[in-house]
Amino acid sequence: MRANKKKPENPVQKTVESLGAVPADQFPEITEEQQQIIPPFEAVEVEQPTGIFEILPGMTVEEMTAMFFDEKTLIEPPYKVWQLNSKGHRYYYRYDDNGNPEFFPSVTTILSQTLPKAPHLIQWIANKGIEEAERYKGERAAYGTFMHAAFEELLINRAYDLDGLKGKLKEYIEVYRLPDDFIYYADDLKKDVLAFAQFVLDYDVRPLAVEIALVHPYYKYAGMIDCPCTMLAKIGGDERINAIVDFKSGRKGFYEESEIQLGMYRDMWNVNFEQFPVTRIFNFSPKDWRKRPSYNLKEQTDSPNIRKIPYLLEIAAIEDEKKDNTFTSVNGMVLLDNAPDLTQNVISLSLAELIKTKAPKEATPDESTDAADKVKADAPEPEKEPKKTTIVKRAPKKAKEAEKKPATGRKAGKRTVAPEKEQKPANAPKKPKNENKKRLLNDDPEI
Repeated sequence: MRANKKKPENPVQKTVESLGAVPADQFPEITEEQQQIIPPFEAVEVEQPTGIFEILPGMTVEEMTAMFFDEKTLIEPPYKVWQLNSKGHRYYYRYDDNGNPEFFPSVTTILSQTLPKAPHLIQWIANKGIEEAERYKGERAAYGTFMHAAFEELLINRAYDLDGLKGKLKEYIEVYRLPDDFIYYADDLKKDVLAFAQFVLDYDVRPLAVEIALVHPYYKYAGMIDCPCTMLAKIGGDERINAIVDFKSGRKGFYEESEIQLGMYRDMWNVNFEQFPVTRIFNFSPKDWRKRPSYNLKEQTDSPNIRKIPYLLEIAAIEDEKKDNTFTSVNGMVLLDNAPDLTQNVISLSLAELIKTKAPKEATPDESTDAADKVKADAPEPEKEPKKTTIVKRAPKKAKEAEKKPATGRKAGKRTVAPEKEQKPANAPKKPKNENKKRLLNDDPEI
């Protein structure tokens, strides 16, 4: 069953629905000290992606296709990445050469499992209460999500209609049932887009990919990288560098988690694109500017915290071993008068069994080759075309809007399935998102 007929569960929507809108004067007061210890919150998808399948009620799988991929410069990895979403839990997987699913924890999952929460954060949550903290977290995640989508549109289309932003925000609020006063963020989001546009102009940023999902074949983790790109090493200079830029919405500084996240993304990119390695990594966030668009850009290339990665991976592996990845589905008719065996209403499957029996299957290399040979034999030789830049647009929330506004004239590319080269990288480390709202927005944590 195609899940695009039934929207998948959204964590921000769930939080706001359960807690309700809170008046602006009830936003939490945050001290200067607390501003520095509130952790980043993970953003969620803005638009419903294509290729979603519902495999059980409330459980979906989705093929993670990059929103943009530069095929003129890069060769795509020989695998597809899928995401399994179920009641707030997220898993990445791909199929091996034999058609068996192989699972990977996300970078954000690893960091949440292994980095301790600051004592001041625990105290802040205790003072404000779990409900208020969760409501605030949901609102910040919703803001960061919309901001990410705007940045991506600007990068891909090299243009953005600021006058149309408020209309998009209204639709976003309706789809995810956010509080009506969320619309007051429109002006701040416009300023964020302009700040990002200034960064793109200053450093002549040219994306290699946008929102690309990859896996690390040796260290066995996965993640979505915001913007691998080429850019100027410094404003006004001539030297160009290969870099990764990760977007955050917090106005004041970046956190240890951001540094380690970028380090893991760099390693993951370089093992997949050895012919086009990234050498520099940066965090970007907009500033609360007034007259001239400005932004924060911090290089994390030499962060000492990145050296923690191999140890965090070891801890994450231990935590993963402790998980019971068994899914139980209850269904069917309950018949009390016919010698009932209630176990017939219960199906328990492991994660791998669930994917193999319920999810869309991917052809193995042999099957792909056989199908390709058959098509080739029955069809005339096609004319050769030059390689094109691939742009994949996520499905808009309204079909009419998609008909009126095609993303570009370029076509979406199709991934190829080929045998995978999997080996330890040469440089691998050794194993062992009114005024009270505005003020909070300017002081709050990153997404």
